[in-house]
Amino acid sequence: MELDEYVVPPFWRLHGSHEVVALPSPAAGAALTYTVPGAVQQTPLSIVFTYTASGNAANRFPSVAFLDWSGNPFFEAQSPFKLIATNVAVVSFAVDIAQFGADSAAALGSPIPALRLGDGLRVQLSATGIDVADTITLARMFVHQFDVRPDLD
Repeated sequence: MELDEYVVPPFWRLHGSHEVVALPSPAAGAALTYTVPGAVQQTPLSIVFTYTASGNAANRFPSVAFLDWSGNPFFEAQSPFKLIATNVAVVSFAVDIAQFGADSAAALGSPIPALRLGDGLRVQLSATGIDVADTITLARMFVHQFDVRPDLD
């Protein structure tokens, strides 16, 4: 094997960029699930969404989960702060932040690790105690993205 094959792998080359990924709003009461497309690998650096709790009485704890190809979580983070009926909060999960907010606050935040997600892995936004009328809207991710393509040399 030549030296340059150790420095630049002969089969895969990864080229990084930073991208904002807009996520579609799910139906009321449903979690939002995003699947990493096959042509890229992504490291979510921040995830932000607006969580609107319905008028039904219950505590909600907004969360993010990274799911494997079978839909099973291999990492989960949950806000330590709860939302109650009719609360609206901007929820943030990001790399290298300290948790912030309070119960029923207008803004909540929690840290996540920098995990590079490959083809078919998923990011799921939800809440413990989600009600059928709760909504997740205005969701965005800021990712470090790597194009994955075979070496053509």
